[in-house]
Amino acid sequence: MKNLVLQLWKEDEGVLTFEWILLLTLLTIGIVSGLSTVRDAIISELGDVAQAMLSLDQSYTIAPPLVSSVHTADGTTASDSSFSDAIAFTHCNRANFNGMGPVVDCNGNFPLLNAQPTP
Repeated sequence: MKNLVLQLWKEDEGVLTFEWILLLTLLTIGIVSGLSTVRDAIISELGDVAQAMLSLDQSYTIAPPLVSSVHTADGTTASDSSFSDAIAFTHCNRANFNGMGPVVDCNGNFPLLNAQPTP
């Protein structure tokens, strides 16, 4: 058995063309399937990043100047920070679409929230 292995190891007749074609075909199939898997994984991750960006809370604001101070009475705010649960959209006197939240006019007022119902 040892002699057979040594003979195969020392054989220098070369590789047949069919063997090279078979090897390259298998290698190509492996590379293509690997690249398609990488493509699908990248698309999935970019979709996750897009969903994360859409779910960011945009309603927390800090008004300038950015100065931190300690309040002795309540200690809950710093630098005129505020939080509102609805996103304010600036449409400058345009109509509000369903599901968009409150509309802010160009003066920073909420006209739709302060509007009185008409009889």
